[in-house]
Amino acid sequence: MVGTLRDQLADFQVFEVFDRVFSGHGEHLYVLVEKQDLNTKDVQSALARHYGVSLVDVSYSGLKDKRSIARQWFSIRLPKTAQRPIHKHFSILEETKHDRKLRPGDHQGNLFHIRIRNVSKGATLAPGVLQGPLPNYFGPQRFGYRGNNLHRALDWVSKSSPRVKRGVRALYMSVLRSLVFNEVLASRIRGDTWCTPLSGDVPLEHSPTGPLWGRGRLSTSGKALAVERRVQRENEAVCNALEWVGLKQERRALVMHTSELAIQQEDDTIELRFSLPKGSYATVALNEYFDVKEARA
Repeated sequence: MVGTLRDQLADFQVFEVFDRVFSGHGEHLYVLVEKQDLNTKDVQSALARHYGVSLVDVSYSGLKDKRSIARQWFSIRLPKTAQRPIHKHFSILEETKHDRKLRPGDHQGNLFHIRIRNVSKGATLAPGVLQGPLPNYFGPQRFGYRGNNLHRALDWVSKSSPRVKRGVRALYMSVLRSLVFNEVLASRIRGDTWCTPLSGDVPLEHSPTGPLWGRGRLSTSGKALAVERRVQRENEAVCNALEWVGLKQERRALVMHTSELAIQQEDDTIELRFSLPKGSYATVALNEYFDVKEARA
C-alpha cells in the first residue's frame, strides 16, 4: 500500500512511555520536553547552555525522530537557574527533582500517533495489519541521512580505526553494532527462522535474539551460533573494531510486537496509534505493510 509519511510535522508524533516514581528531591532536575523538528541531541545542547552545565550533565533515555512532534524526559544535574528556557522548537511541559540521573533505556517504550496521507486509491488495510510479529531491524535513522553515518563508520574501520573524538567514536560504534545485528536478522529471515527459536538460541521475552557485537564469547550455540559466526566472518573488520574498543557482547530481540493498536481509515488517509518497546522503530514496522515515501521537510 503506497502513501506519504510526514507530509506535515504533526503527522508523526511520538511520546515516551515513562513510569518512574520521582523522589521529588535530589541534585537532578527532570524536565518533560515537547520538541518539534529538532533532534534529541540539539535539545540536549540547548538545555546545557540554558542551565549553565556541561553537556555530560544533561541526560536522556532515548533518541527521538527530528521530523516529528515528540515528548521525552531529560535530566539536568545541578542546574544553575530555575527558570525554564524559551525556545522556538521545544518547551518544557513538566519538571520535578530526582536523586538519580536519567540513563539510556530508562523508559519503557514509545507511543506513536502516525498519519499516512495520499494512500493509493481503493486500497484497504488487510486484517491483522501491524499485529506482528515484526522484524526488529534498526531503522535507517540509525545510519544517518542517506547512510552517511554508516559510510563514515566503515571508512573509519577501513583506515584501521584511527583516534577520533569520543562522541564520534560512540556514534560509529552504535552504527556498526546496528549493522551487524541487521545482518544477523536478515540471515535469519532468509532462513525463515527469525521469529521461531533455533537450537542454541538465547531468548529474550519469548523472542529469539541477535548480537549487539562486542568483546567476549557469543552466548548462543548450535545453529544460532553458526548464523552469527557466518555474519562475523563476512564483517570481520567491523566486529574486530567493536571488540577493540572494549564493548561487551549484548543481545537484542529479533522480533517486535505492537500494542495498544488502533487504526482509522478515511478516504486517502490512514491514522495509526500503537506502542512499541524501547529501541524499536515505527518506520520499520510501517514498512512491513506500507510502501511509504517520506515527504520533503
